[in-house]
Amino acid sequence: MSALRDDVVQFLNTHLNISAFRDYCPNGMQVIGKPEVRRVALGVSANLECFRMAAATGADMLITHHGLFWENMPREIGVMMKGRLKLLFEHDITLLGYHLPLDAHPEIGNNVLWLQKLGFTLEGVNFASSRGKAIGAIGTAPQRTVLRELVEEIAKAAGTQPLVYEYGRQTVRRLGVVTGGGPGYLLEAIAAGCDTFLTGETDEPTEAYAREEGVNFISIGHYNSEKIGIQALGPLLERQFEVETLFCDVPNTI
Repeated sequence: MSALRDDVVQFLNTHLNISAFRDYCPNGMQVIGKPEVRRVALGVSANLECFRMAAATGADMLITHHGLFWENMPREIGVMMKGRLKLLFEHDITLLGYHLPLDAHPEIGNNVLWLQKLGFTLEGVNFASSRGKAIGAIGTAPQRTVLRELVEEIAKAAGTQPLVYEYGRQTVRRLGVVTGGGPGYLLEAIAAGCDTFLTGETDEPTEAYAREEGVNFISIGHYNSEKIGIQALGPLLERQFEVETLFCDVPNTI
């Protein structure tokens, strides 16, 4: 089966409510390709290796969480950008990117999906404001959840050993999640009543904050924390358009 490129773009733009966000990058279509789509590749970040994998599988469209263009990037087309665009043009691949809308979505967002995977009851996407829009999700443990067991479950799901600052209670009751580069939202999570915080990265002040506030902090890597949302787009597109989807895994140590 095939779908029209523009129908897929319009569906995702609407489903992810991109007009509600003032992002650091454009959301939606970033590079135009074939008008018809049979195979959709999914990836965390728009980079040359991901593009090569998508092209090797014969993908007509690639959707990433971290797109190609960012506010802090130079405007000229240098060596890196030329190589990336050249490959997309040669294979006529449409590139889409969805950043904050895919973090904050109440059903298939990175943060909500982590809470679901870990068995927490969603309270809402109600903290961690990014340019005026809440992107962080908080969940409540429906039963007694021991920190050690939670960390083991997170490690299994993420495929990596988490970095843990263990300064809070051993029984986790409220878990705040901001995937990716979210350590700066730790204090917001604490103010919202979370005893444990899950994110992708850490930074220099974070351990001191966790120690002095008496909470638990868990990081699993930016990349590992944000595979879950982009992968969830696969079944959604398969149901909606009957296209084939696949995930391009380009592991990152951060």
